[in-house]
Amino acid sequence: MSTPHIVPQPRTCNVCAGILPLGSALCPLCGASNGRYVAVLESPGTGLVEFAECFTSDLCRITKLKELWVLESSRFNACSDPKDVFPLADETLSVVRRILSLYFGLSYPLTVSYIQSIDAGGQPCGRTIRCSSTIMVITSSTALTEMTTIIHGRPLATAILECAQKDAKISEALKLFQDVENRWTDVYDIIEFLGGPSQIEKSGFGTGKEARAVKQTANYYRHLGRPKPSLLPSNPPTLGKASLFAKKALSRWIESQL
Repeated sequence: MSTPHIVPQPRTCNVCAGILPLGSALCPLCGASNGRYVAVLESPGTGLVEFAECFTSDLCRITKLKELWVLESSRFNACSDPKDVFPLADETLSVVRRILSLYFGLSYPLTVSYIQSIDAGGQPCGRTIRCSSTIMVITSSTALTEMTTIIHGRPLATAILECAQKDAKISEALKLFQDVENRWTDVYDIIEFLGGPSQIEKSGFGTGKEARAVKQTANYYRHLGRPKPSLLPSNPPTLGKASLFAKKALSRWIESQL
């Protein structure tokens, strides 16, 4: 005999006893919160334990919920429907992946698998699924040590994320580069954002000699196809090395703003 299909039963509001929509934590009648939402993360490899050490605030916390790794955020509390959580999770992860790209480089994706509803008793009570959003999995133990350094009572990664929500310049800095690939145009934009090679050297973010070589090389490749392209320096860096220099200089600038 086959096992009968289990049909999820709607819950009642803890405040007014009204019927809650399946998967929803907010009462449509009185507006009371009957739980919360989390974004469940899925990874093809390791790295989630390290993420949990980097992001620890109410604004962005990666933690384990029973057997699941999840993203929690106080921004989710205003959502009346789990579908409303997806854009907020995407926006938060967009900042997260750029911070990780600065320190850890690029690797395989970590995705949002679904939005899990949690009732007032802390138990899962429904899920909403849609397409994935990606962030990068960390690979460097040295970078992990740097990102978990305590700054003003919280890990460096958390400090950067929180400041990016309030400081337009830090937010702009994190949008200067792609989170999935290195590009010469991004390298050039970062050098310009930091005030050019002379300012980079003056600020202690890198040597002027290397900054000039990186900028000249980036300028050459971003203008390929023009009748008279810019000239390469005598010893041009590779895209990987140039990106590493630019991101390191940018991370030092961001840290100086915290």
